[in-house]
Amino acid sequence: MMTRLLLTLMFLLPVPAMADSPDDPSVGQTQYRVQSAVWCSGQLRGEPELLLEAGKPGQFEIDSPESSWRLRVEVEAPGTHEGAGPDSLWFKVGIDQKVDGDWEFLTETMLGVPPGRPGRITVAAPADSGEVVDTSRENAPLYVELSAEPVRDRS
Repeated sequence: MMTRLLLTLMFLLPVPAMADSPDDPSVGQTQYRVQSAVWCSGQLRGEPELLLEAGKPGQFEIDSPESSWRLRVEVEAPGTHEGAGPDSLWFKVGIDQKVDGDWEFLTETMLGVPPGRPGRITVAAPADSGEVVDTSRENAPLYVELSAEPVRDRS
């Protein structure tokens, strides 16, 4: 019997700063260095890094004795019409869990974060009473911190 998992998200509000508008077609594709730290049931299981172009997803997998996870990550700056600060970033994150040797889709979500500041995603098992338990690195089946910063062209 598969335990149902609930997704708990912690959002950090985007803060304004100076940046080029993503709606400006003269702006080239920005690359982002995505850093992450992934805990499974209290154990740090990896700190994968990705170098992604805006709007193009990448992925990584994390295995632990209890479970295996695959995260698809995409980073982009919000459009001016979205009302977010011009230096905000959107993380689009998809999460799959390996069950009986096959990947099963769990959820997809979006986090708004300032560059360099972490966004957190937690997958939590429901409590016996059916209520969601507060989760942390120490007790969540999956706890992920993601941050991204634009890679500056050195030319």
